[in-house]
Parts: sequence; structure tokens; C-alpha cells
Amino acid sequence: MVIPRRGKRVATAALLVGMAVSAVPWLGIPPAPPAPPASAASRDIADARATAQEAPASYLQLAERGVEAARRKWRHGQWYVERLHDRDRYPLATIWGIVPLFEALDAIDIAAPSAAHDAALRTFVKGAERYFNAQLRPTPGYAPYPNDRGQPRTWFDDNGWWGLAFLDAYRATHDASALRDAQRAFRFIAAQGWDKHGGGGIWWNTSHPYRSGPALASDTLLGALLYQRTHDPSYLAQVQKFLAWADVHFLTEKRLYAQNDHDGTPTPYVEGPLVEAHQVLCEMGQQASCVRARELADACWQRFSERLNMGPQFDTIYLHWMLVYASQTGDARWRGLAARMAARAQANALTAQDVYLRAWDGGSITAHQARPNMLQTDAATLELFAWFAVDGQ
Repeated sequence: MVIPRRGKRVATAALLVGMAVSAVPWLGIPPAPPAPPASAASRDIADARATAQEAPASYLQLAERGVEAARRKWRHGQWYVERLHDRDRYPLATIWGIVPLFEALDAIDIAAPSAAHDAALRTFVKGAERYFNAQLRPTPGYAPYPNDRGQPRTWFDDNGWWGLAFLDAYRATHDASALRDAQRAFRFIAAQGWDKHGGGGIWWNTSHPYRSGPALASDTLLGALLYQRTHDPSYLAQVQKFLAWADVHFLTEKRLYAQNDHDGTPTPYVEGPLVEAHQVLCEMGQQASCVRARELADACWQRFSERLNMGPQFDTIYLHWMLVYASQTGDARWRGLAARMAARAQANALTAQDVYLRAWDGGSITAHQARPNMLQTDAATLELFAWFAVDGQ
């Protein structure tokens, strides 16, 4: 069986078994204030400092209310669906479709630890583990659809994003099982993702269509953070191998990294995680990485500036990791940028259904960004609010 995979790509066979997963409702959250009109928002977002001063409390509340709304809207039975009113044969959320919600829950628990937040995140982690396919050969990994078994086509960038979400869950809960889950993702990437016969690079998926910038970005950052967390030199060796190859074969304008080996266009959600990967290595004593992290961050600012319009699920990845980089280095550009993007999203992205299904400038989500009514569109905006709240602590 082959399942059409909504949004980004095509998934593979799935056998769905019962998933006793539930979310914990947030308690004591006041009703959301009405969003300001777009014209007022256009004036407000010009002053990033004023926005940032109000952000930690207000954006945390928006994220909390939003994940509860997402639970009501997209949770169907025991798990989440990919799209509102989805009539597909396999409607449940893929990894790419739900990872922004995973990260939003991570960030909420980090920003405001509580019994309710912690319980909701732990429950979600148990659901996220259902994507693990122990039957994948030669090394198990996370399949795109919950309870996929056998040998489905499996994505190496998804394993990186999923592993990073597990690591953030470990940061929030200190539950060793979440760290183990992240390590399982990286083992799969290291064993199966690297092109052993064509000169290196990380494949996009197990069908080997091309070497992938998103896979390079998510997998390199995951390895760097696992090295930082565990001090296991095998992670450092893998990360250095990834970056050494990329610095020879994958650099494009302004020494940014390519989207893939057929398309040299730099994209923010590839560059942001790689900035942070270099910064993590810098903090672990790799001095050359300190220079490279600054160089890459500056190149990102020059190349992208305020031009973030790939879609919320892409642009939030960039802003998440640039906020982390900013917190480590004191580079205030990224907090100002995130403040402006969050203000736009708050003002413009909410629909009459009380979910964030518009682009941050208020426009419709285009076909190349996502299909209509996708969980990932809403959850990515909630994730941005939540990470901004973390940054404001």
C-alpha cells in the first residue's frame, strides 16, 4: 500500500493500531483578546522593542490557547489529523505535519513549567514514539506515518526534526526516554542517510533522489546537540564529517548552504539550524566553528533580512534556532526579527475558525507552502509564539 502524503511529500504504507493518546487541557487561561486590525499591526510591528517588552506573557498565553484549540480542531479520536475535514484514507498527521505542534508543546513547558504543561508534553511524547519503525532495515528509524511498519520510504530530514523535538522534550521534562528517542533518530540517519557510494552528503529519503539541505541542517544540528548533551565523541565525528563535506560540495552564494544538490538557492530553514550547529560546536571548544557561526549568521541577515515568506512551518524553524543563537551570543537582530514576525502573525494569521491558517502577512497559504487547513500551518505560528516566550524569560 502507498499513502498519499499531504503537504511536503509522499508517505508510504501504514498500519494504524490503537493509540491511546490524549492531551491535557490548559487551565485558567483567560479569553484571547481580539487581534488588532492589519493597519494598526503594520504600525505596531515597526517598533520591535515595544513588541518584545510585552511578548513573554502575551505570546505564552496565545500559544497555550492555540494548542488547546488545535486539540479540539485537529484531534480525531486518539491522535491528530493532518488537515481539517480530511477525507483521505490515511488522515493522521505525518511527522512533517505535526512536528511544529510537538515543538510548541516543548517550548510552552520550557517557558512555563507546570504540572499541566509537563503532563501534556509527556503524553504527546508517547504518541510521537508511535512513529518509530523497529522493522526498518538495516537500522530502525522514524517512519513518516504513525505505526508504519515494513520498509516504507522514510525521510532523513524528518528524523532530524523529530529528533530535535525529542531533545527539546528532554530539556523540558528531563525524561531520559526522550533523550533515547532522539538518539534513535540520529543512529538511523548516521547508518542510512549518508551517501556512502557517491562521495558523501545526506540523502533526502531512503529512495535517494538527491542530497538534501534540510536533511543536512536538521541532522547536523541534532548530532551537535547530542554531542553537547552526552560528550560522546562519535556524535562529533559524524557532525564534522557532515560539515566537511558540505563546506566543499554544498556552499553557494555568501557561503550559505544549498537547498539540495540540484538547487543552490539558500533557504532560511536550512541556514538557521546550521548557524546553531556551528555555535554549539563553538561552545564545545571548536574555535573554527565560532568564526563560521558568526559568518553564517551575518550572511543570513544580508541574504534574507525581513524576507521570510516560505510559510510558517519553514520560517518558524529559522526563527527558532536564530533565537537560540541570539540568546547564546547576544546578537539582538534575531529577537527584533522574531518580534516583528510574531506581531504580524498575531495581527493577520488568525481566521474566523480561531486558528492560524493564514500567512503572517494575512495572505492565503499558497500551494507550494502547504495545502489548506493544515495543522502544521496553525501549529508553526503557535510554535513561534512559544519560542518567543522562552526567549523572553
